[in-house]
Amino acid sequence: MSPHSNVQILPFIADSAEDAVGQIRSKLGPDAVVVNVRQVPADGLARLWRTPRIEVLAYKPDAPPAAPAKDPLRELKEELQALRSQLEPGGSSAGGGQSQDLLSAESSRNVYTARGVRAAGPIGWRAGEVLESSGLLPVNAHRVVEELRSNHGEQPPPSWSEEMMMTRAALSGFWRPAPEANRRDERPHVLIGPPGVGKSTCICKWLAQTRLIEGRTAKVWRLDGSIANTAEALSVYCEILGVPIERTWARPASPAEADLSFIDLPGVEWRSPAALQELQHTLERIGPAHVHLVLNAAYETPLLLAQARAFASLPVEDSILTHLDEESRWGKIWNIVLGTNYPVRYLSAAQNVPGDFYPATAERILARQFHG
Repeated sequence: MSPHSNVQILPFIADSAEDAVGQIRSKLGPDAVVVNVRQVPADGLARLWRTPRIEVLAYKPDAPPAAPAKDPLRELKEELQALRSQLEPGGSSAGGGQSQDLLSAESSRNVYTARGVRAAGPIGWRAGEVLESSGLLPVNAHRVVEELRSNHGEQPPPSWSEEMMMTRAALSGFWRPAPEANRRDERPHVLIGPPGVGKSTCICKWLAQTRLIEGRTAKVWRLDGSIANTAEALSVYCEILGVPIERTWARPASPAEADLSFIDLPGVEWRSPAALQELQHTLERIGPAHVHLVLNAAYETPLLLAQARAFASLPVEDSILTHLDEESRWGKIWNIVLGTNYPVRYLSAAQNVPGDFYPATAERILARQFHG
């Protein structure tokens, strides 16, 4: 995730979440990013009759730089240089300097065959090795290479940068966006998953976005399951934001009560059929809902996929991936895309609240996957 060191973070002192929304929008606009929220007690004797105020730290993200205009003459020169390199004895393909950043000279000579194994020779798609090094399982890297062969033939382009562009496009073709949110949808959002993956933290981050950026109302249920729900920090955060929170479930919130509602459940031991069955009964009691599976993306891929499969019998709509500040190989995310039926809705990093909590897109993942 992007650090905040190069942006100007501004403090806003407000009497309520609504007051904070007005100040932030007036100063920073609707694209502001909230960094931190805390209560500020009144000074001296005033604390006896004045309710605590809240301090919100926020900043306005920089606009992305405009893409440089293409130079047709330069592109033509690069293509000619690539052809010249192919024809010259002992020559190498254009973009060799770039390829050395990602592949060693030895790995450049080892390429994938049609069966997905490496074979000696200077010709062939080399993208598979790069995909594996970024976190994809070999079977999924091979699937992408086969897609490249199907779309572009057995021979890759002479330019390494063009091969990488084609690889990114092939990965994007596998992306399944999460269902779009409907503002009139009254179904609550239920977050489920193994213990310790950060479900309650995700709700806190989602609440900060809902209340302080979008200016919408919310309501939260912190429910017990087969074990007690001990997420006291969620209750504290709801108090700061002025969000009502309840400990027992009766019925969904009406549109007059809240624009969005969230249900926090304790983590479930995914290896226990009895615990998963109890979660199934809980979801049935809640009724129609958006069920989001929260997974720790820093786990090793076999464990991550095993956990995803364990919840497959439940009505999961999509997934939320957390702890991404602890994982540099963002290519691992594609194993969830290619190996499960769950679209990815949000990407979350860091334990602090609000922290980083972004809608998942193929472009965001690819940018981090290939550029670090």
